[in-house]
Amino acid sequence: MRVFLEHSVGIGLLAKEHGVAVDPAELVGGVIDQLDKIARESYPLFQVVENSDLVLHAEGPGAEHALPWLSAFNWLTGTANKNMRALIRSTLDLMGVDGKRISREADLRLSGVAPGSIWIGLKLMLPDSPLLPADGQLGERLADTAARLPMLARFIDDETLRPGLHEAEPDPAQRDVALLSLLAFAPTGKRGIHTLGISSREYGSATLSQRERVVLQEALRHPLPGRLREGALQGEVREADLDKTRFHLRTPEGVVRCVLPALHTEQARIMLGRPFRVTGKYETDRDGHPRLMYVERIEPMPESGRLL
Repeated sequence: MRVFLEHSVGIGLLAKEHGVAVDPAELVGGVIDQLDKIARESYPLFQVVENSDLVLHAEGPGAEHALPWLSAFNWLTGTANKNMRALIRSTLDLMGVDGKRISREADLRLSGVAPGSIWIGLKLMLPDSPLLPADGQLGERLADTAARLPMLARFIDDETLRPGLHEAEPDPAQRDVALLSLLAFAPTGKRGIHTLGISSREYGSATLSQRERVVLQEALRHPLPGRLREGALQGEVREADLDKTRFHLRTPEGVVRCVLPALHTEQARIMLGRPFRVTGKYETDRDGHPRLMYVERIEPMPESGRLL
């Protein structure tokens, strides 16, 4: 905006020096359309990007520039709210914190809305809770978890996940959480939104569509090849998500995220808070600790145990 104004004033001053009469209305008329566009579109978008942990950009017939569908806008904000809280819950639970309660109390802010299809910005504000560890960097770490989603989304190829994802997110449990979050953001096309762009200042941008949704659904059903070990793990079931067929097992070595495709509601209710032994294939973090297990058999136990 400053450039246009300086250019316009410069033309007027130059004309005056050469004795040419200049009508101020003509000077303004040459730049007013660009200034108007900047004021209505570019400046609001700049504010959204600067003040957000994650920016979403919906495109499709339901996200038309002038009159977007209310149902499309509601889907976008509702999905963002549910998905961000799920991301917070799972991330904190994997740290051994009561993620379910904290995610309910988390203050998610709509940091801005900008025209041009539908642009919205999301900002995470953690509650002041005694349940949270005394970690002054926790809020930044959670915000970074959300901001990293565009970077991880760029590993989604036409039919599978690209090599290098292990190195980009070395914690298998957190990688699984992130991929499920991307799946939740990927539009189905039923709400008039065909593509959803996600971006952050630190990690760039990526686009999600029905194609990425299909790839993620298939990838999340099976473990990534080449890094699996076989074993058994004993611990207490702390969290279960029926929609994602995942539950968390608290063991002496830490919290392990478990994948159980046939996880039913009644079974999950019985499991919560009780010790179980799970057998299957698992991935470890860089320190060799089990973090993500694909469960093949599950048995109740009288008390918690350890990896055998």
